[in-house]
Amino acid sequence: MSKQKPSFADKLLPTAPANCDLFEGSQASLLQNLYDTILSTSGIAQPHDELILQLSDRFTVEEMASNPVSLRFLQLLVKMIGARRVLEIGAFIGVSTIYFAKALPLGGEVVSIEKFDEFAKICRANFVQNGVADRVRLLVGDAFSVLQTLPRDQTFDLIFIDGNKERYCDYFHMTEPLLSPGGLIVVDDALFHGDALNPAPKTEKGAGSKALLAAAADARGYERLLMPFANGMMLLFKPRS
Repeated sequence: MSKQKPSFADKLLPTAPANCDLFEGSQASLLQNLYDTILSTSGIAQPHDELILQLSDRFTVEEMASNPVSLRFLQLLVKMIGARRVLEIGAFIGVSTIYFAKALPLGGEVVSIEKFDEFAKICRANFVQNGVADRVRLLVGDAFSVLQTLPRDQTFDLIFIDGNKERYCDYFHMTEPLLSPGGLIVVDDALFHGDALNPAPKTEKGAGSKALLAAAADARGYERLLMPFANGMMLLFKPRS
């Protein structure tokens, strides 16, 4: 039997039966019903429906990209804090990059780091096809090395960390000096399928996410919130004063 590919609905929320005890459908239909209702109520379209995407043969968008609800949330964050410059670690084929770029005001810029040449090539095609190439600067290479080359006097209003989970702590500490006052760091996959909740994580990625959570808990000068949303999303807001 072939393994069923995950859907965006699978990546929405942890199951919360206690909050849905009045729902009349089956438990199996709860998540899909909730997901469909959020999309329709919020006016959210699937990336496949509103973007022109060249895809990867290795992974599906559903497996690798943020789900549409997360993408809308990220766009709202950009607009709410008035971000003009976004730094993204981990682009895959550029879906979240495009959504960031479309949320920025005129003159805004997304600097996106992608490690693998094959994905970077697809990114470039997708940026052109979706009309955001003039708002995106793609840097190809390992983020640990690329981050060391970024000028410290050119800060970012929102930093999105979604790359190598094993290096999440490194990315967090390396990007802190690049964050503008009033800026926001968003760490995706912060719970890594629940492994970061284990006393001893079973995977290196889970260990990396758990270490990031520990670093976030000790981060002074930030307003912090860990959200049990999708695969976990950690927000760290840097007040202006």
